[in-house]
Amino acid sequence: MARPENRSDARALNLTLPREAFDYLVLLATLGKLGRTENEVATHILVREVYGMFERGFHEQRIPAADQE
Repeated sequence: MARPENRSDARALNLTLPREAFDYLVLLATLGKLGRTENEVATHILVREVYGMFERGFHEQRIPAADQE
């Protein structure tokens, strides 16, 4: 599972999810995919996505303005 190399660098985060998303995390945890609990699964997915966004330079991207016609 993706997590900080040094656990002391980790920070707690509290999330509220739509019921369907939470239920899917529970299913993935029950199947043993990405973690043993819904929190472990959510952590794995969130860390993976954040690192991917950082690597792709998502924070540097700009949404172009729509053409005015």
